[in-house]
Amino acid sequence: MRPMRLTLRAFGPYAGEQIVDFRGALGAGLFGIYGPTGSGKSSIFSAISFALFGEPARDDQDPSTLRSDHADPHCLTEVELIFELGGKKYLVRRRPEQMRPAQRGGKETKEAHCAWLFDVTDIALDEITLENQGTPIAEKKVSEVRDELERRLGYGKEQFRQIVLLPQGRFEKFLAANTNDRLAILRDLFDVSLYKRLTQKMKDEAKAAEEKIRADRRVCDSMLEQAGFATLEELSAGAQQAQEEQKAEADAAEAAKTNAVLAEQTLAAAHEVENAFAENEAAARALGLMEAKGKEIEKDKYVLDGARVAKSLHDVDVAMQRARADLSAASVKCTEAQTARAVAEEAMEKAAAALAAEQARRGESETLRAQSADLKRHRETLGHAGRKKEAKDEAARIERDAIAAFETAQNNRSALVREQAETAAQIKTAETAVGRRATLSAAAQELKSKLDAVVGYDRALKAVNDARTHVAGAREDHEKNCRAQEDAQRSVDEAEAALAGAQAQHLAEKLRPGQACPVCGSHEHPAPAHGRAESAGRNDAFTVAREALDSARKASTGSGQTLAAKGATLSEREAHLAALTKTENTVAELQEHSAKVHNDIEALGPAIDLAALRGALERVEGRLPEAGAAEEAARASRDQAVTGHALATQALEDALASVPGNLRMTEALEAAIADAEEEIRKRDLAFDHAVKTERDAGEKQIAARKDGESAANARGSALAKLREAEQSFGGRLATNGFTQEQYEAHKANIGRIEELQASIERFGQHLHAARDRVGRAATNVEGRERPDVAGLSAVSEEATRLRDEAYRREASAVSRAESLAKLADSIAGALSGIKKAEDAYAPLAAVAHAFSGKNNANMELEAFAIAAMFDLVLASANARFKPMSGGQYSLERERDVSKGAGKKGLDIVVHDVHTGRTRPTATLSGGETFMAALALALGLSDVVESVNGGVHLNTIFIDEGFGTLDMETLDQALQTLQDIVGESRAVGLISHVELVQQAIPFGFQISKTTGGSHISQRFA
Repeated sequence: MRPMRLTLRAFGPYAGEQIVDFRGALGAGLFGIYGPTGSGKSSIFSAISFALFGEPARDDQDPSTLRSDHADPHCLTEVELIFELGGKKYLVRRRPEQMRPAQRGGKETKEAHCAWLFDVTDIALDEITLENQGTPIAEKKVSEVRDELERRLGYGKEQFRQIVLLPQGRFEKFLAANTNDRLAILRDLFDVSLYKRLTQKMKDEAKAAEEKIRADRRVCDSMLEQAGFATLEELSAGAQQAQEEQKAEADAAEAAKTNAVLAEQTLAAAHEVENAFAENEAAARALGLMEAKGKEIEKDKYVLDGARVAKSLHDVDVAMQRARADLSAASVKCTEAQTARAVAEEAMEKAAAALAAEQARRGESETLRAQSADLKRHRETLGHAGRKKEAKDEAARIERDAIAAFETAQNNRSALVREQAETAAQIKTAETAVGRRATLSAAAQELKSKLDAVVGYDRALKAVNDARTHVAGAREDHEKNCRAQEDAQRSVDEAEAALAGAQAQHLAEKLRPGQACPVCGSHEHPAPAHGRAESAGRNDAFTVAREALDSARKASTGSGQTLAAKGATLSEREAHLAALTKTENTVAELQEHSAKVHNDIEALGPAIDLAALRGALERVEGRLPEAGAAEEAARASRDQAVTGHALATQALEDALASVPGNLRMTEALEAAIADAEEEIRKRDLAFDHAVKTERDAGEKQIAARKDGESAANARGSALAKLREAEQSFGGRLATNGFTQEQYEAHKANIGRIEELQASIERFGQHLHAARDRVGRAATNVEGRERPDVAGLSAVSEEATRLRDEAYRREASAVSRAESLAKLADSIAGALSGIKKAEDAYAPLAAVAHAFSGKNNANMELEAFAIAAMFDLVLASANARFKPMSGGQYSLERERDVSKGAGKKGLDIVVHDVHTGRTRPTATLSGGETFMAALALALGLSDVVESVNGGVHLNTIFIDEGFGTLDMETLDQALQTLQDIVGESRAVGLISHVELVQQAIPFGFQISKTTGGSHISQRFA
């Protein structure tokens, strides 16, 4: 990047527009930017940085403070830079966020940060103007301009500050820094984050592998401990013994099952005989109940006959009820018509009275019309006085402006006085706050360390409590799964017994005396199974029960392993907690104390620039006399304007003497005229409304009288129809021999006719079925004896209990044998996996240790990569340092990693050709230190440009550092810089040293005045 022209407006110490044309300076190669301290030399570079990246050169400077204190309020702060890059020419213009006068209201408004970027390659530099600024690339949006510039330049603001501006003081510190400090600086310049990420990735993977191996071993040990064994060999022996115990329990369960089946078959046969006797007794009881119900059926027959007669009279009853409803409706309409007639007559009387009242008020309307004419004459008077009112308003405006100008001048002077006092107080406060800030910062750091320790302990304690909760939950799940396994085993036993019983009954149905049994081959069948062989679905039920048992066993084994793993995690967390030290203070106490310290620091406010405050105090004191004179001039103008306003007011009062005071304003007078006309209009409308209302009321009265007569006629007709219907209903009652009361009683049962008929028919059917049931039941018990069902049931229950107990013992033995066998296989597989993981972990751990600095060089991978880059920097630096030191000195990287602890490999020593030995850089003299630092800075700039292919450092600036050199050393330094110029690179020196100005006269001179700084061209 090669700057061509820089334009500053209201920027930093420059109040107006300043133009820096770099073409002549770039042609000379080596040029200077000179001026006294504080004049704005570094502001030129800061303006270039702001134009390109939107931020000044210093990290601690806010872009909103770039506006010049000397600038006119209407002149906006702006920077414009035209530069060459890779054969092209660009223009970038930028304005920082700033306050400017608002277009209306006399207040201020905020102007947002904005930027523009143009391609001006095809336009001559002197022809570039606001009207001729080339092809737009990005406009207004700050982010778009920044992205486009960084893409074309090949670097951002941080690299720009580090390799285009070389601050000597910083590189002298860099020269004397230790490895850790130098590593932090070089890390900002060279992107070696890949090696740092790679090192961390290796450490994380090695740590994770090691922790997994430990955790897997703990899980295996915990699983053995939960099972009650110390080693895998003991577990295998226990599994073998469990297999033998399972076989013995299976034999015992089979024998118990046979006994239970025989007892259940005997009990089933006894139940069949007992059911026959119970059925005989139940049939006799049912027949007795049916015969007792016969009397109720006779009553239902009587009700049925009465309901049928009432149903035949229902039609004349409905006609009579309808006639009564019609009479009631006609009576209601007759009453409503009479009421409406009375209302209409009353409304007619009210309308006539209202019309008479309005006729009596007609005289008031004439009085209102006379008042309206008077008000309109006042309107003409106000119109004639309009010019005098305009004169009064103008005088009032002049008076307000004069008073506001006086108040502004007065406030300005008062503000300067207050600012003078406040600035003096701020200077005093800033001088006393430095020590307080340092003390509080140290206390805050100490509290942070304590708080981190307490938080770590509390986090470990919470982890232990969470692990205990998890262990308790896992234990509860395991116990629940064990109970579920036992329940599933019982279900299997019951399903198997049911299936076996059904199969036995099925075979018993096919047994014939003298024929061989298809199961045992016997020709005698002393006790065949009884009952019906209903086995449908029992085989499926047995299969489902067996699958449920397998699932329950798997769940029990899995929850046992989970319990073991949770226990191992708890042990690990308890060990970690035991290794920590519990502090005396709580988190809340430390946070409260830390918050108080930070509040105290914040209460001090940001660090204050004392030099800036003192300069501000001088500027305020210089402006006070001018502000006092402005206040007195504004006071005289204000008094003159007050007098003029009073005279104009009196002239207007004389012209308006005939108009009442409350009507002298046009708005009030027009409102009075409007009110009068509105009242006249309302009076006329009220009279017209009264006439119309009286006419409408008369018409409604006539209509109401006609409606009343029609309603009375309709009611007489309805009464005659009712009498006719009542006579017809009474004749039908007499014909059927019913009274009115008997009809009403039987009428309620008309809806039950079908129900009663059905009930009587069902009774006959049920009675016949009960008599038939009694005959069949007596036949079934004839010649039989009742069995002892209770005794046989007790025998069957005991056999079933013994069988279930045998099943549970067998299931427990099966579960233990399967669990131990699976556990042995699981642990054996886990140990095999652990062995493979350990074999794979060894080379990973070796690489991770080497990358982390545990190697012969005692260097981390990141430091090694930076050291390689640093060797290139030293080589480039020595190409200048050796000639500047007359061939005596060169910089070397110290490679002895055996001294002391900590990171090594980036320490610098000086090799002295005269002694043939190396020595620390701290032994160099002041001039030698400057030469070494300058060479190191230039070498670093060279390497950054070379390793970043898109970076072109056509122009660099060196800021200060020449004041410590004698003439001979200065000549050597300038010769080195002249050599850089010979490498197609321009160098600008920012300095206030007279010897530098004499040696390099070409460049720019900055002069400092009370109204702001100014830039002028220097020539050789």
